[in-house]
Amino acid sequence: MFRFLKRNSQASGQSEDQTRQALYKILELNKEMARAPRPELLPDRVLDAAIELAGAERGFLLLRASTPQDPSPVLGGGAVEENALERSEPAAAQPELQWEVVAARNLDRENVKKALQKISRSIVGAVLEKGQAFRSDDAVRDEAFEPSASVAEMKLRSVLCVPMRVGGEVRGALYVDNRFARGQFDESAQDLLEAFADQAALSLERVRLIADNLRANSELQQANAQLKHALRYQSQALDSLSEGLGHSGFELARVYPSIIGRGRVMRSMLSVLDRVVEGDFPVLLLGESGTGKELVAAALHENSPRAKGPFIGVNCGAIAEGLLESELFGVVKGAFTGAVKDRAGLIEAASGGVLFLDEIGEMSLGLQAKLLRVLQERRVRRVGGTQEIPIDARIVSATNRELSREVAAGRFREDLYYRLKVVQIEVPPLRERREDLPVLVEHFLSKLAEDGTRPKPSVSRECMERLLAHDWPGNVRELSNELTRMYALGGDQLGPELVAHLGRSPRSAAQGSLRGLIGRRMEDIEAEIIRATLESTGGKRGEAAQILGIPRRTFYNRLKSLGLE
Repeated sequence: MFRFLKRNSQASGQSEDQTRQALYKILELNKEMARAPRPELLPDRVLDAAIELAGAERGFLLLRASTPQDPSPVLGGGAVEENALERSEPAAAQPELQWEVVAARNLDRENVKKALQKISRSIVGAVLEKGQAFRSDDAVRDEAFEPSASVAEMKLRSVLCVPMRVGGEVRGALYVDNRFARGQFDESAQDLLEAFADQAALSLERVRLIADNLRANSELQQANAQLKHALRYQSQALDSLSEGLGHSGFELARVYPSIIGRGRVMRSMLSVLDRVVEGDFPVLLLGESGTGKELVAAALHENSPRAKGPFIGVNCGAIAEGLLESELFGVVKGAFTGAVKDRAGLIEAASGGVLFLDEIGEMSLGLQAKLLRVLQERRVRRVGGTQEIPIDARIVSATNRELSREVAAGRFREDLYYRLKVVQIEVPPLRERREDLPVLVEHFLSKLAEDGTRPKPSVSRECMERLLAHDWPGNVRELSNELTRMYALGGDQLGPELVAHLGRSPRSAAQGSLRGLIGRRMEDIEAEIIRATLESTGGKRGEAAQILGIPRRTFYNRLKSLGLE
């Protein structure tokens, strides 16, 4: 570039020092354009530099606009005011493509308004069509533009317009002028501006490519997110709808239509249920409140040989102790004030069927002793009576308490605990079976639509993601109530605004994590904690030992004994 400028400066009478200063100026501008902390301001910066280099009064930066016939994008930003140059000149003087004014500035670095009215479209059209620079010392009197109305109307004096090329293709033009002075631009100014124009075009092209890359990357990320959601939703639906297969490939012998969800966790539970429905021994159901323990007990009854008998459920925590005794065991006439006749208790009434004792952990120690006797002898004695009545009811109990802790604390009889938990089934919380949530949502909304007056609404992707992210401390009961509220307030599609109040519950998540440790060996739990700590430290054993508060030598020995070396 220096040789180019030097050769032209000799022809125009410039000194070598002036040429060198011009070169340094262009190089400095190139650095600024390369750094461009705010790419959207680059067109203005380019134009300010062009005005300064040429010593112009005003300047205009024009770039090729995208058209349906030519989808090539514009190099820089959008038009200043107008979207494309309107053509009022003869067709022969106009280029085939449309162009945009992306920057219009004056010597004071202020934006020029109504830019299209202040440039000669004839001059711009000629430069863009031929790809050659145009310079005029007095455009009004230039014979080349005698037919041009715009040149005459604007009374243009000094005008210089040079093409901007990228790879030999004209992508735009730099247009500078001076309305008051003739002969403002000489050959050296033209050469300098032409050299700068190509550099500016490359900088604008670089910014365009970066913007295109960022836009494409954003679109790709959105597409990936949508694909991941679709795959996850499909996987959840397939996992939940694949009825008949139990845990580890165990084939379920029964359908259990009242229990919604066939994800991995639920299949594991149902495989245990499938094995015990035929028996007559007690079953203890463990699970948090709202997980559907009574529904599991009812499913056990419906699929057992006792299906034709009654299913009687009672919440031991919802009835006062004195009243609960008479409700369970029955009363004889005159046993207490108000006992005007003999009445059978729920244990008797459940003969031939199933008695479901919900919240068994709330029962008093006195009643626990009487219930234990009933289970051992299969006989019941009514309150106030002496006769023992044989019973034939299968006992299914449930609790959201950890009965082993209640036994250790002396609040629950150990002998009754072991009598009730002949078979123990854990009903999983909803946060551990999220794969079933879409099917549960579909089920509850279908029921609401059947009972209501509106069709079943659809659920938006964002809404479903929010539902899946929630921890559901109230489990399926909370989900059912939430969907009822959403159905009442929503329209044809349930959006994320209806579940904006839902969030993750750290307390419930911690409780769920602790419950997941029950029944596991201490060595396995310790190995999992050590492995997770090592992963967090990138395998640095000393740092992991420090985090766990274990002496290094002891930590290394534990790694060896657990096979984690």
